[in-house]
Amino acid sequence: MPRRPSLEDLGRVLRLAKPNTKSLSWYLEEEGDQLAPVLGVEPEKLRSFIGKLDQHIAPELQALLHPRVEALRAEHVEKMSRRASSAAGRLASTTVWQGDRIYLDPLLLLGPLLADAGNKFIAFHVVRAFEVRMPRPFLVQVAGVLTRQYDDLVAWLDNDGLHFRWKNGRGGLNFVSQTVAPKDIAFGLHVYLMPPVVQQVTRPPPRPRRPAFPLGDEVVSMALFT
Repeated sequence: MPRRPSLEDLGRVLRLAKPNTKSLSWYLEEEGDQLAPVLGVEPEKLRSFIGKLDQHIAPELQALLHPRVEALRAEHVEKMSRRASSAAGRLASTTVWQGDRIYLDPLLLLGPLLADAGNKFIAFHVVRAFEVRMPRPFLVQVAGVLTRQYDDLVAWLDNDGLHFRWKNGRGGLNFVSQTVAPKDIAFGLHVYLMPPVVQQVTRPPPRPRRPAFPLGDEVVSMALFT
């Protein structure tokens, strides 16, 4: 089954077009019917360009191509934003507290959490405790190295920052929280982590005190019922 032409293919052909040639016309003769649904037009629209010179066809194709590219780009941005937000929720729900450390899933932390390129930073808010902020581009660089090299990666947060360990702690990196530039403060992904739940032990009310018996009598009394 032949491959359907893509918007990238059309863009490449447009860049190669030259005045007083019919390369675009030849392209549409071959691919026009399959290209039409990609551009969101009827095949007859593209057939009407066949036979014309490139300089006459190119502006028409650019006018069809540009809104489709922008729509796909906006769709991709929205998809990546949802993916990162979903990862933030999953990361928060899978944390494990050990002492003053919050252990994070490194595959989420260095994977889908970084999907949205519109985020300038990732902020980890530990409610009523501390906050750690890391630039997203920096975490992307870290992910490119650590996730390819180590399959036993461990990550945690504490009051000092973000930490990574591998090879049973023989290798590691420590990153302190970073200051976010005022111009970037509105472009961040915020991950809210709840502190560990402290179980309140409720003691039962004291039983009424029994009358005191001499120790010998009590031992004897218990022995009679054994």
